[in-house]
Amino acid sequence: MGFLKDRLNIQNATSITLQDSELLRLLGIDGQNIRPGKLGEITYFTCLKHLSECIGKLPIRQYKEDAVKGKEKVRGSYLDYILNTEPNPYMTASTFWQTVELNRNHYGNAYVYQECYTIGRNAGQIKALWILPSNQVTIWMDDAGFFGKQSAIWYVWQDQRGRGKQYKFRAEEILHFKSSVSWDGIVGLAVKDILKIQIETAQYGQSYLGKLYKNNMFGGKVILNYTGDLDRKKEETLAKKIESYSSSVGSGKFIPLPLGITAQTLDMKLSDAEFVDLNKLSALQIAGAFGIKPNILNNYDKSSYSNSETQQLDFYVNSFMPTLKGYKEENTRRLLTSKQKIDNNVLEHDIKELFKLDPVKQIGVLQKGINNFIYTANEAREEMGLPYSNEPSANELIGNGNYIKISQIGSQWKGGVKVE
Repeated sequence: MGFLKDRLNIQNATSITLQDSELLRLLGIDGQNIRPGKLGEITYFTCLKHLSECIGKLPIRQYKEDAVKGKEKVRGSYLDYILNTEPNPYMTASTFWQTVELNRNHYGNAYVYQECYTIGRNAGQIKALWILPSNQVTIWMDDAGFFGKQSAIWYVWQDQRGRGKQYKFRAEEILHFKSSVSWDGIVGLAVKDILKIQIETAQYGQSYLGKLYKNNMFGGKVILNYTGDLDRKKEETLAKKIESYSSSVGSGKFIPLPLGITAQTLDMKLSDAEFVDLNKLSALQIAGAFGIKPNILNNYDKSSYSNSETQQLDFYVNSFMPTLKGYKEENTRRLLTSKQKIDNNVLEHDIKELFKLDPVKQIGVLQKGINNFIYTANEAREEMGLPYSNEPSANELIGNGNYIKISQIGSQWKGGVKVE
């Protein structure tokens, strides 16, 4: 694992500030031209940020599906600490999974190497997870069987930052999270490449707006027309005198002009060029490609509070659920042992964080669950972040005793339990 530790050597790290050109280059921001990078486009950045934070805040749980007991949470698994607290010595779980999702969306593919113990009683178990640079990894298909297995897939990392070395990984050593768009099912396509023209058009719009602000072109202007030629110093003197009359002499409604000079007003409005409408349309199109709803972009033109709740649910069902299903399948097949997979163990994200309720509503939901034999008291206390009760009955299902089975309907009129 030395090759990854070399890449993270803090002696090679540099610090940059908001004034540094390197940071502006990374963000795709330039005072004159549009850089190839796409993160400088605000809608694109907002979509990536929202999706990354959604993944980062969801814990990953291990469940076992049993024919008798149903779906049970597996507690005490060594994977729980790696997946939800510290995937490797340099990252917390939130940072790790946010970075994975950012790479998956920006490059179309995210690659994670599994470092395993090689000796001792933990041999074969996962020790740490490391993110490989997506733009430095290529996928090779071994059609001829040169690496010992015909039609095998290999991941090759060309380390461009360090010594220029090349590292080859077997498919089972890599967690490969790809975008939902792929021609061959092996390599994912990036949204930024598919929408290259759309995103660059939005960048040009932002650059245009920035230049207008920089040159103070907004608001009403006065153009002075005169015959002849004036040097720069005389032009500035004339402009200052005219401006002083409009701001400090009388009401400013009357401005005296020298003979031969006429004034013309110029009012610069973005609405005249339909800039606002076109910019908004472009933003919604980019967001739509990510499955992001308008309320995430702070666009509430046709939204209400209830409508925003519906958009959040629609985002989960139609946009985020396919992503979570992809994570579930890849994590399960690569991180669990063969025995665990045979026993119907799975790794999936806990989605409750997406639908957090205020305390009053949450208690109401849990109370209904307890009264209808859905939650035990301890399960409800766990949802509230409270410790378990030591009472044995806290682990039993309780409910309203007035409910009866459908097969017993009408038996109450016979003075006893219906006999088949």
